Amino acid sequence: MPAKRRLLLIDSSDSARTILFKEISSRAPDLDIIACGTGKEAMTAVKRYEFEIITTGITLPDTDGYQLIEEIRQTPKNKDTAIFVVSGDTDTRVMGAGMEDTDAVTAYFDKAEGHRSLVNFILNFLGTHNELPIKILYVDKSATSTAITTGILDKSGIAYIHFRDAAEALECLKQDLAADANCSFDVMITDLMLTSKTNGYELIQSIRNELGLDYLTLPILLMTIEPGEDERTDFTAIFGAGTNDFITKPVDEDDLLARLQTLVNIKRQSEALNP
Repeated sequence: MPAKRRLLLIDSSDSARTILFKEISSRAPDLDIIACGTGKEAMTAVKRYEFEIITTGITLPDTDGYQLIEEIRQTPKNKDTAIFVVSGDTDTRVMGAGMEDTDAVTAYFDKAEGHRSLVNFILNFLGTHNELPIKILYVDKSATSTAITTGILDKSGIAYIHFRDAAEALECLKQDLAADANCSFDVMITDLMLTSKTNGYELIQSIRNELGLDYLTLPILLMTIEPGEDERTDFTAIFGAGTNDFITKPVDEDDLLARLQTLVNIKRQSEALNP
């Protein structure tokens, strides 16, 4: 997947930072990790880099952890970054009682669970755990569109299963759920125009309603054609059917990979926060 992935660890304890840094580095060698011991160091980092996750303790040598989070939320690069508070002290502000922005803290992690549990939590959230490979279910009857899309997936090392028919894709999902009671696919890509019997909207509705796979359990990317000059994109139909996102054909490689990364993150974050 594209782009350098970064993690910021903020902890006043030198030993805690070292342990986490070594453990995460060994399991996710491609992850760029920056470890800071003070709020000042952390703010220098968040102003310079964009992070996927920031973890911080509550008590730092030069600031309160929650004050630091509020400052981080004011920076353009990390205003929407996932932030985990790591502490052995349950604080009511984690639940939104004392912070102006109730979404400022993404999740709370109890330090008493140990550093390995924290590492697993972080890696599952990022989707870098070796036991959670990226797996795409792709549905498209067009030979040209399929060749372009699968070429991008192959080039990027993304595993996928391709079907031309909506019924076959549904049966695949049913068998997948029957095998483990969980959806093993990270994202489904489907074209809008499938067969005369079932279009992309109907396939998505069947997945959401009949199979009970929601937006977090199986994010869906819908492929559509670019609307003509006198036409409009039907956002109501696209999102009303249960689509997470859509992309127009012919697909651009960078655009497709970026959208897939976002959708994979959605599933990973859901899994991390709802184990």
